[in-house]
Amino acid sequence: MNIINKLTLRQLLLNKRRTLVTIIGVIISVAMITAVASLGISFMDMMRRNSISNEGEWHVLYENVNKTQLEAIKNDEETKELILSRGLGYAFLEGSQNDNKPYIFIQEYNEAAFENFPIKLIDGKLPERENEIAISEAIIKNAKVNYKIGDTVTLEIGQRHYQDEDGNDIILSQKDDLRRFNGTIQETLIKEVTKSYTIVGIIENLKWEYSWAPGYNAISYIDENIIKPEEEVNSSVILKNINSKLFKNAENLASQNGIEKVSFNNDLLRCYGVIKDDNLRNMIIVLSIIVTAIIMIGSISLIYNAFAISVSERSRHLGMLSSVGATKKQKRNSVFFEGAVIGIISIPVGIIAGLLGMGITFRFINSMIQGVLGITENLKLVVSPVSILIAIFVSIITILISTYIPAKRASNVSAIDAIRQTQDVKIKGKEVKTSKLTRKIFGIEGELGLKNLKRNKARYRATVFSLIISMILFLAVSYFTSSLKKSLLLTQDGINFDVVVYFNDRDRVKQEEIINKIISLDNISEYNYIYSLDLNSWVKEEFVPDYIKEFQHEALSDGKYPYDISVKALDNEALKVYSEEVGLDFNKLLDVENPSAIVIDTIRYEDGRTNRYIEEKAIKTKIGEKLDLEFYDYEFNERVSVGSLEIAALTDKVPMGISSSIYGAAFNVIISEELFYKIAEANKNVSDNINRILYLKSDNPLILQEGIEEIQKSYVQDEISFYNLHMARQREERMILIMSVFTYAFILLITSICIANIFNTISTSIALRKREFAMLKSVGMTSESFNKMINYESIFYGIKALSYGMPISFFVMFLMYKTLMTNFSFEFEVPWFSVFISIVSVFIIVGSAMIYSSKKVKKENIIDTLKQEII
Repeated sequence: MNIINKLTLRQLLLNKRRTLVTIIGVIISVAMITAVASLGISFMDMMRRNSISNEGEWHVLYENVNKTQLEAIKNDEETKELILSRGLGYAFLEGSQNDNKPYIFIQEYNEAAFENFPIKLIDGKLPERENEIAISEAIIKNAKVNYKIGDTVTLEIGQRHYQDEDGNDIILSQKDDLRRFNGTIQETLIKEVTKSYTIVGIIENLKWEYSWAPGYNAISYIDENIIKPEEEVNSSVILKNINSKLFKNAENLASQNGIEKVSFNNDLLRCYGVIKDDNLRNMIIVLSIIVTAIIMIGSISLIYNAFAISVSERSRHLGMLSSVGATKKQKRNSVFFEGAVIGIISIPVGIIAGLLGMGITFRFINSMIQGVLGITENLKLVVSPVSILIAIFVSIITILISTYIPAKRASNVSAIDAIRQTQDVKIKGKEVKTSKLTRKIFGIEGELGLKNLKRNKARYRATVFSLIISMILFLAVSYFTSSLKKSLLLTQDGINFDVVVYFNDRDRVKQEEIINKIISLDNISEYNYIYSLDLNSWVKEEFVPDYIKEFQHEALSDGKYPYDISVKALDNEALKVYSEEVGLDFNKLLDVENPSAIVIDTIRYEDGRTNRYIEEKAIKTKIGEKLDLEFYDYEFNERVSVGSLEIAALTDKVPMGISSSIYGAAFNVIISEELFYKIAEANKNVSDNINRILYLKSDNPLILQEGIEEIQKSYVQDEISFYNLHMARQREERMILIMSVFTYAFILLITSICIANIFNTISTSIALRKREFAMLKSVGMTSESFNKMINYESIFYGIKALSYGMPISFFVMFLMYKTLMTNFSFEFEVPWFSVFISIVSVFIIVGSAMIYSSKKVKKENIIDTLKQEII
């Protein structure tokens, strides 16, 4: 080690505080890079495990393939493992106690399926021969026959057939519920084969089955070697290489071998970052580049400020080296050596801190996720060697970039200037001149504060730059995460309930009776029953969005366009909660003499032509306008007016049970129950078209389903029908929760970095101005005046930072918005709350940092400080 490096090490040890501040700055930056990388990888790992837990591990599915096609799939170079499955058919379950599930549904799997599909064995073993069967625990609970392991059962297996109104024969699957009318089953089970099985095991109910499926699950074994040439099976494939080429390879294989239907496990493939849609892939790549650039800029800013201040404090030391013959190269290398030493210490600590921080965060997040949704899969800290190497590489590059400018500056400073520390203050009179208005508004303290900032331009710019970067980081990340969350919501179906109950009997008294019985059941956390009536309205052209005019231009009549209006009525308790949520006086909706409604004016849909997810205004009207409603009476082939509604509120919020997933000239309106029946009673044919639906949320939907099934037995079977959509809602809420956790974790991380950056920059900047403050005090500046000057400096810092930071932040947010619009369509919305937080935080953080730092300076002795700086 040469003498220059030895002296550099000694300086680092002698100036422990400055060295520690620099090390902490680099550690924070490295920890941020590591935390973001591990956060993304760990989330993807959890989603991957969750997808496998729910739907099994497979990548491509070829449906209804014969023996020859199966061989082609097996011999494909990309095939790693072949999973065979087949729905053999239905057989009547002897002694079934559930009228909605009279069948056993037999599915056949090979060994690979048992290994890779989420089939959980409770007792016994899984089938190993074609004459063995494992039945679900639901069969044990719901059949009068006491089935047990070792029993032999003979089943007459066939397919469910149903004739529609046109006489077409339809084969029903597990996706189709039992066909009933007036309590009579309208479907027929046509026998195809009789088979005898030995019960060898009991399994849990299969996760992927629909709750309304009419057949209880039983699984048997399928042997690839004995499949006949004419028989067809489904072939799920686990691939060797998971990349974007798999879509084209699979489609080519299907085309070459005459396979008609091929599909992909998109939920699992997304967790590997593999997406079929090129536009979506490009959007993610661009967004990733933007976010990575934001993180890099924040890291470089933080480390640069740390080294810039370090070099500024070391200027006298560098000047002395220059005075005894150190060359420019030696001085420059001294700074690079300092960066290397700091990096060797900080990078390992930063990586450990980032991983440890994420590990602790995940422990808290896991308990929250399990408490909210009961998810069994936990977030686990996944440490990828590649991500660690990337974090190290990025950190090294960041340190090199951050030290280059200070190193260059250090090499160019002359010995005299460095020893006297005059390099930071090179000004002319005009450069520190302030207007008379400044003194009038802020006084002498404000003028001194502004002159100080102008006089120390380098430090002033460093502090303002730090504020600007922090502001851009916070606002850009806030907009990025909120936009991703909104984009995710657009891709969901909007299922905000667990169980939906339909009433096919129009008798209102009977409906009330059934509703009261259902809502008295246990395990109901929230319920909402909604009256629904489909009406029409003609809307003025000026209130119709352009996209509706485009596809309905021929429907224009007398300057108006036709709309489908779905009128929904909530009971008073639910309506009161909802009206408060949208900011409307509940009593206004109860006035049936002056009828009014809440209009849900925003619709969401997927455009089949462009594959874009779109959020649009279905109607661009305003509060106070009228909607004239009419009903088309098919009996008399005429339109019947049923009154008008005043628009009392416009909103995009929807109550439980209502979805804004509508396409075209249509929207929902919400009114009171009393007003609803006043409209309905205007015409008998109108009242005959009323639908009443009950929506339920539950903490145990399967137990609730059993309770509803018991109530259902007391009535004619087709009077009540229901669907348990708990799994679908859970899947949607899980995705939204995961995105929320990612959002808030990312924002918290960035906010912490921003605060640390600003505090570090301002506190060290104040520390470097000890002599300046000592001189002001020596000429009579009081503590009160000093505090005012510091406060005004804080304000000037904040104003300057906002004047640059806000426009740049808006530009970055709009750039992200345009990138997202390749796959989505919604209006650009400025996150005003985040903007407000940013503005307030800038002044609070700057003020706090200035006050905190200046308090330390106040304790310094004036004479000692002046002597120390001029020696």
